[in-house]
Amino acid sequence: MREGWNRATPVFQLSKKEVETLLHPILPSLKVTEVEIAKGGLANTNLKIQRAEEEQPLLLRFCVRDPSSVVREFRLLELVGAAVAAPHIWHFSRENPINGHPFILMDWIDGVRLETVIDRLSREEIWQLGESLGETLAAIHGFKFEQAGFFDEKLDITSPMEMNGAGLLAYARQCLADAVAVERLGWQLATELLKFLEEENSLLNEWDGKPCLTHADFNGSNILVKNAPEGWKVAAVLDWEFAFSGTPFFDFGNLLRDPLGALPGMADSVASGYTKAGGILPEKWRKMSKLTDLTAWLEFLTRENTGPQLISDCRDQISKTIGKW
Repeated sequence: MREGWNRATPVFQLSKKEVETLLHPILPSLKVTEVEIAKGGLANTNLKIQRAEEEQPLLLRFCVRDPSSVVREFRLLELVGAAVAAPHIWHFSRENPINGHPFILMDWIDGVRLETVIDRLSREEIWQLGESLGETLAAIHGFKFEQAGFFDEKLDITSPMEMNGAGLLAYARQCLADAVAVERLGWQLATELLKFLEEENSLLNEWDGKPCLTHADFNGSNILVKNAPEGWKVAAVLDWEFAFSGTPFFDFGNLLRDPLGALPGMADSVASGYTKAGGILPEKWRKMSKLTDLTAWLEFLTRENTGPQLISDCRDQISKTIGKW
């Protein structure tokens, strides 16, 4: 679905010499043989670094969209490292004499992006991978917090949020108070959406689970997978800059957007892997995920640089959610 979505920031390249200069304080003997722009993501720049002295590459990630996220993302990867398949962090820095952007240096993980391989898998392979995705989400959601909200650099909650139905409805009204968002969505669909949420938002009140770590960008471009001896499984979860303390439904809603969510057996296999790993799902978890995911589509509509394809997808997904659920 993300094909045709516009980038929030331009991609940039560094020379081998620039990478060596940047990383000299960390790896003084580093000799770079190749620098390649890594695919995936629409906001930050990720470079694959090949080293003369080592077979295993490194990933150099520049925090461009939100420079303040560098420490938070480092802390989150430290937090989940033993429980979740994620890259090992070597170093992070707010300082950058080459281009000014804060950066994180981490291991390169061998694998393929989920979105590039899923169409080629058999039904059995989709089930294997779906269970691994569910198990991974259960591990992420296993980290609990006292309240929902956004993290500061110490992973303390600085901006508490309501995760119930009233919170969803209030957020929708806030977004649709933006004239640009209403213009992009269309007055009629905006009216239908508010009516739909006024009627359905109370379903979220049935969730009484404790706030949990929410990746908030858990989709095919940020999940690396591999074909292991035991079958297809998650190799690593990338790009933690949007993570916050929330509910499981943000991640389920993101992951199970079309086209992944429409694949036969995908939703059921994800739920199977999740519950086998100890995660708890209410009976109407799919609808709760769809309702929660509306917050993402509404947020897209309020962005200054939202392009025409993303606007079209927002209208399409909001309309489908109202029509089906």
